[in-house]
Amino acid sequence: MLDAGLIADSPAISMPGLIEPSVNLSTVLNALANEGFGVWVVGGAVRDAIIGINPHEFDLTTNARPDEVMAIFEDNIPTGEKFGTITVRNGEDFFEITTLRTESSYGDGRRPDEVEWGDSLAVDLSRRDFTMNAMAYDVAREILHDPFDGRNDLDRGILRAVGEASRRLSEDGLRIMRAYRFMDRGSAGIWMPDHELSAALLDCKHMLSHVSVERIWQELSRIVIGENASSVLLKMTNDGIIQRILGCDPMPDEFEWIMACDNDLEVRLAILMNSMSSNEVEDSLRSLKAPKKVIKRSKHLHFLLENTPHPDESRIYRAVVADEVKAHAMMIRARGWDPSVIESSLSLPSEVKCLVDGIWICERTALIPGKRLGRLKDWLHRIQIERDLKTKDEMERVLCTLSWQHGNEDEWPRVEWP
Repeated sequence: MLDAGLIADSPAISMPGLIEPSVNLSTVLNALANEGFGVWVVGGAVRDAIIGINPHEFDLTTNARPDEVMAIFEDNIPTGEKFGTITVRNGEDFFEITTLRTESSYGDGRRPDEVEWGDSLAVDLSRRDFTMNAMAYDVAREILHDPFDGRNDLDRGILRAVGEASRRLSEDGLRIMRAYRFMDRGSAGIWMPDHELSAALLDCKHMLSHVSVERIWQELSRIVIGENASSVLLKMTNDGIIQRILGCDPMPDEFEWIMACDNDLEVRLAILMNSMSSNEVEDSLRSLKAPKKVIKRSKHLHFLLENTPHPDESRIYRAVVADEVKAHAMMIRARGWDPSVIESSLSLPSEVKCLVDGIWICERTALIPGKRLGRLKDWLHRIQIERDLKTKDEMERVLCTLSWQHGNEDEWPRVEWP
């Protein structure tokens, strides 16, 4: 049985069973209510529950101050104590609990100049970004607080700002990126912004300059792997956002390619940035402080997007491209090109280890360790892969046919493709 804490000052409608609390959630809610505080579920859990998705993560808001939350829950992490957010662990679940707030102006276009703790749920909801995020559910009383008609907007598939759209986006430039992310509702399709928010996204895009590149990357990466990413990215391009943050101008066909590919982050980035040079891809992602692994793989896939192997190159191609062959085939198929040579290479060995080492080569050539020896090994290794050699005897016969005593070693073949 859930205990009822402080009742909110916001209008409410009865919605029995909207959120069925787990044992861990009930424990956290009761701990706050038993101390006389109000506590409400907010954010994505309420949105998901309304559209029929069973939520698994819960953000809570309360009139308890951060120090009071930490006093109630011993297992806590002050993740955003300055802004009123404490993460509480109960069992295997984590709950972000944020104190009700009232805020002054946003002087830097990102953070409020001052944060004051509040006791009014109505005020707290009024400062939020979009109507779908300005709802709160009282689990004990089974009532929904929805002062800005977010539930109706969810039913209509509309993204709408709380209050004046331009003001909301001007307060915090990150809300621009969040708006595009919230357009993708997964299996529910695309929820387009209303006229006022659409206009504000264009008028306020300069506010992105006030947002850290890390936060922009965080939002962009989530958008790119979305179920409806192609539609959202197309709108972002039409609005001039992709050009601003990535420095590229995708062509219409590329959104169709994205739609035809799995939600693989680097695959989709490679396609989105197809018009750029390899160095530009690296520079752009580096400027957003994307992870090094993402930069390296995106750059590699960007190269593969414009290149396919000749049938005679299948073995060396498979050995070099290795695990990315499937991703390459997917991108090529999305372009409408024939991926048969790429797919057939999957039956060939990948990451083939060289049969001989430097000592073996030294014994047969009298070469001393150094660049020439290393390059000769590369040459032999490539021949091994191309001819599918299996034994050292075969390698020795090949060595006898090579003019390794003469010529510029920098011109000798390597294990590379193309």
